[in-house]
Amino acid sequence: MTSRQARRRYAVGRVRAATRRRRSPRVAIIGAGFGGLGAAVALRSAGIDDLVIVDGEDGVGGTWRRNTYPGAACDVQSHLYSFSFALNPNWSRTYARQPEILAYLESVVDDFDLRRHLILRTRVRRARWNEDARQWEVQLQQANGDTSTLVADVVVSAAGLFGASKLPDIEGLAGYRGHLMHTSAWDRDVDLAGRKVGVIGTGASAVQAVPELARIAARLTVFQRTPPWMVPKDDRAFSAGELARFRRHPWAARRERWRVWKQFHDFTGNALDDPTAAGRAQIAASFLERTVPDERLRRALTPDYPFRCKRVLLGADYYLALQQEHVELVTDPIARVTETSIVTAGGRVVDVDAIVCATGFQTSHYLSGIEVIGRDGDSLHERWGEDPSAYLGVAVSGFPNFFMLYGPNTNQGGNSIVYILEAGARLVASAVSRVARRGGDVDVRPDAEKRYNE
Repeated sequence: MTSRQARRRYAVGRVRAATRRRRSPRVAIIGAGFGGLGAAVALRSAGIDDLVIVDGEDGVGGTWRRNTYPGAACDVQSHLYSFSFALNPNWSRTYARQPEILAYLESVVDDFDLRRHLILRTRVRRARWNEDARQWEVQLQQANGDTSTLVADVVVSAAGLFGASKLPDIEGLAGYRGHLMHTSAWDRDVDLAGRKVGVIGTGASAVQAVPELARIAARLTVFQRTPPWMVPKDDRAFSAGELARFRRHPWAARRERWRVWKQFHDFTGNALDDPTAAGRAQIAASFLERTVPDERLRRALTPDYPFRCKRVLLGADYYLALQQEHVELVTDPIARVTETSIVTAGGRVVDVDAIVCATGFQTSHYLSGIEVIGRDGDSLHERWGEDPSAYLGVAVSGFPNFFMLYGPNTNQGGNSIVYILEAGARLVASAVSRVARRGGDVDVRPDAEKRYNE
């Protein structure tokens, strides 16, 4: 970013020379997933080493530490779902699974010397801007309930969108006496082998978990509200020759990354009226038709909304799993849950030993569980209300030296979020470098933020 661009984008707080900082700003990063680790690497590359990475889990990984349900995997190809500055020639599959992604992030921590910056098993509950000190007072809460305050010049939220699970609002669910779990909080102490299992939801985690559960459950019932559009998932192990080439020639891994990016970019596009959308929808329809010969089941699995209105899922075994004798798809809405069963609107009672909620996350609740107070006591959540917005998805006027990764309107429909996080991290590092060089604080001009979001 040039100095002229910076002046256009930001308003630097007026600070008397006597109060200008003569030290590297201290940065508090919230979250130790892809976003938080990427921000830390970008900041350190810019010469900012006084930083901490705060995370409530007992290790790094964010989403990829918490989501351990059977079949958990990425639906973006491995060579693209990684940092551009930390290409991994050792990916074992085209689509990496949860343990391998977590191991990759652990390696990034060690390769870039980030472990010394980690504060784990600690959650950020509040960040309040102190106008007199021109610093953020960050309230931390440890796993044992103890609280403390961390003072930082800059706060970078990389909390992501998948920290708050969304349970379905179904009468009686809280009174269910069997095993109840969300896919994002999988209880590995519960053995579902030989059990009657009900899965509520047919989103991304269900598409991955259902085939695995079908292998062990005595009876598996999948309750569907809306069928997803689904295309084939070309998941396979890399050959020994491919792995040798990636390891021997770094350009080969980078070329594979570019090929995958181009493929995903061309397939997903960026508009519902994309003239090629009809052809892509036909790919999904053909996949369903050739995989599910039963007309009644195929009709139940056919979406009644335009292609790409919702996330398009990648499936390899989901349709096949639904056709097994001990697996059933139920489209009748759920009316209520009893202590031992799920009851549909049509009056059918389905006894289940366990209920798995594959019902997603509160993705519109940015910074869930964290209170952010800016200038003049302005609450970020109250400012946003039901319509979160930010300049470039990264910063909000009136909240100086506060930045977000994976902020409002930065999600995308089918490519890799990692390179978007990297772009945001570079922008944040540029702004923090300005603070380090010139002192003061960086804030977005209200008119610039308004124009960007109009």
